[in-house]
Amino acid sequence: MRVGIIGAGSLGSALGERLGAAGHEVMFGGAATALEAARRTDARVGANREAASFAEVLAPAVPYAAVDGALEEAGALEDKVLWSCVNALKRDLSDLAIGFHTSAAEEVARRAPRARVIAAIPPFANALASSDLCYDAQLAPSVFVCGDDAAAKLLVTGLVQDLGAHAVDAGPLASARLVEPAMMLLVRLAYADLPRDLGLRLLERWRV
Repeated sequence: MRVGIIGAGSLGSALGERLGAAGHEVMFGGAATALEAARRTDARVGANREAASFAEVLAPAVPYAAVDGALEEAGALEDKVLWSCVNALKRDLSDLAIGFHTSAAEEVARRAPRARVIAAIPPFANALASSDLCYDAQLAPSVFVCGDDAAAKLLVTGLVQDLGAHAVDAGPLASARLVEPAMMLLVRLAYADLPRDLGLRLLERWRV
């Protein structure tokens, strides 16, 4: 699959490296840091608009405050599958900028109303950059996939699985307003200065 990634910071770079290793074609868009990420991952690089045009799935992997600029630079996104990797955190990571009545993913959808937006916040970048995603009991972390377009959700679910994560169908896009605060909890725990990687895992036992 052709995957465009807007943003080549730690998360965007880790996404590109893992998805490239899984056999996907990756193109980074945006800042000069994309050049270094592209060299490390054997990916293409171009402007955000070029990455959007190239991609079957476009993943903005930027801070919430940078979403407007990234989407504006991406150009027309009609019918494009837009994988929202964004959590609505304040700049200092101290709290959510929005929450419960809406979500970063829903705000992405509002700003790109003709795109097919799917929310799926990946594991932390440092975990993605490691050799595997196995945590306690050799379980991979869950990634909750939210969206209103079934076909687009299947595409993003496949990419999440190719990262090595456990994809969970979490229902409509509005469910992201519940998922994102849970990710904020992980951020707070991760900054507790303890030497550990963190993830959430949904455990299931089917009743008969």
